[in-house]
Amino acid sequence: MKKNLLPLKVVAAMAMLSAISIVAGKYLAIPGGDVMRFSFENLPIILAGAAFGPLAGTLVGAVADLVGCVLVGYAINPLVTLGATSIGAVSGLVYLLLKKVRLPIFPRVIISVFSAHLIGSVVIKTIGLAAFYSIPFHILILWRALNYLIVGSVECFIVFVILKNKMVSAQIASLNKGRRKQKGEKRMTYGEALEYIHGINGTFCKPGLERITELCEALGNPQRELKFIHVAGTNGKGSTSSMLSEVLIHAGYWVGLYTSPYIYRFNERIKVMGEDISDGELCELCERLKPITDKMTDKPTEFELITAIAFEHFKRCGCEVVVLEVGMGGRFDSTNIIRDPLLSIITGISLDHTAFLGDTTEKIAFEKAGIIKDGAPVIFGGEDEGALRVIEEVCCERGSRLYRPSYSEIKNGHTSLEGASFDYKNYKNVKLSLLGEYQLRNAAVVLEAVEVLREEGLKINTGAALDGIFTARWRARFEIIHREPTVIFDGAHNAEGILAACESIKKYYPEGGVAVMTGVLADKDYKAIAKCISSVAGAVFTITPDNPRALSAEEYAEVLSSLGAVATACGCIKDALGAGMEYAREHGVPMFCLGSLYTYSAVIDALDSN
Repeated sequence: MKKNLLPLKVVAAMAMLSAISIVAGKYLAIPGGDVMRFSFENLPIILAGAAFGPLAGTLVGAVADLVGCVLVGYAINPLVTLGATSIGAVSGLVYLLLKKVRLPIFPRVIISVFSAHLIGSVVIKTIGLAAFYSIPFHILILWRALNYLIVGSVECFIVFVILKNKMVSAQIASLNKGRRKQKGEKRMTYGEALEYIHGINGTFCKPGLERITELCEALGNPQRELKFIHVAGTNGKGSTSSMLSEVLIHAGYWVGLYTSPYIYRFNERIKVMGEDISDGELCELCERLKPITDKMTDKPTEFELITAIAFEHFKRCGCEVVVLEVGMGGRFDSTNIIRDPLLSIITGISLDHTAFLGDTTEKIAFEKAGIIKDGAPVIFGGEDEGALRVIEEVCCERGSRLYRPSYSEIKNGHTSLEGASFDYKNYKNVKLSLLGEYQLRNAAVVLEAVEVLREEGLKINTGAALDGIFTARWRARFEIIHREPTVIFDGAHNAEGILAACESIKKYYPEGGVAVMTGVLADKDYKAIAKCISSVAGAVFTITPDNPRALSAEEYAEVLSSLGAVATACGCIKDALGAGMEYAREHGVPMFCLGSLYTYSAVIDALDSN
């Protein structure tokens, strides 16, 4: 079915830019004779080209000149009109080409603006004006070249500021990606998009990259147009990825972030410049993917489909760097289709997903080391010696430099429920908003990554590194979700993560005796998890997470009771939350929600309903 060339919302934006150009050129210009005026009438035309492409720029230039002349009674000069349209066409075409070769936005804007003025304003319009007013071309062109050198310099700054703005750029991306449907054609709703994603393939799939490869090839391999920082590991992936994303944003890069699972809403998994993918964009991409997946004999998994959606979204948004979190493992994870990452990070290795990844840290390390690419630098943040040996061997085989954070150099650490500060090597007074003692180590990994990325050519100053770490937020990681009593949610869901969370609890509340609401999945090492929780809890309230793999609240309570904890099985999250908060108030202690990310949204909803 034939598509409209320009979405309706883009046409509306073009009309607005045309009107601004008319006002700026015909009513607000500073006169300088018949052939010289000082104005910014071309600024909206250039913006239209850069934001919406050469066709949009061409149309805005033509409309602005022709309508403007009619409104004020100027004679229409065909060459001047051609010059106006060429300004829009050239700015859009040059900007698009430079974006495809990943030139940074500032030089991209400079080249686009001055190319447009050189061709449209200085050459074509000057020819038209010289002929119309019988002025020698060589005299007129000198004055106009000087004029547009000044005007163009100001326009470069304005265009850069506008296009670099996170909210403006997100809106432009949304307008560009909104595709008008033909009359009678049904558009996928947000609910239908989620139903399609979650229902894509309910059968067991053999591990491998064949399906994601086929899917991405049908899309034109969007991942090959992107630069990645690949993040794997048993724990700490999300927090590390969030901090690193914020660091890159503060350094001036256009950044994508891909994480899993989502905490509260599906769209959280795919972000550009900190903004979740919009409902409309998700629906449009699902519509784009569905005909492709319908034709595939071996249907992609849900995670493979989401990864392909993310790659296409990041490409369309023009991301300069993507922080890409592995879903599970690494070697056969769908994110591992990428080539030549700027950096691979393995935050740490511990026993988790043993049915899929292996029952020893060495076996798990082998799977996660699968993200290491030939010659690409690697950071390993773990301390397990067996895992380290495996990663060292893979790095040696692939010619990859291995870096490790020095946790002993975390000095002058101060932590409270208001945040943390510490020194690390040459970084002084590093401030963290993320809570939990373990976040200091995650931040150290990020600071090591900054040093490596500088060696790889990225420009990240110390201020950007510190500001990014401080502004990073990550839901469900030692997050205070309620006051009076204090309720803290930590999504740690394996033995190592729970141990780290309980160490933080002991740091903040050394007297112990806290209230704990917890639920776990049966395929986790729930006995080790229960042992950690029983060491800090005065009372435990167990629930059954909403997951087919969940351990029942009753069985979990029995395990906790056998370890000496006072445990009560509850029928639902609301009951457990109410009982836990009542205990916390009576005993003057906080309440912690531990053991499963899958309970987060239900806990928040239960709190909101009270």
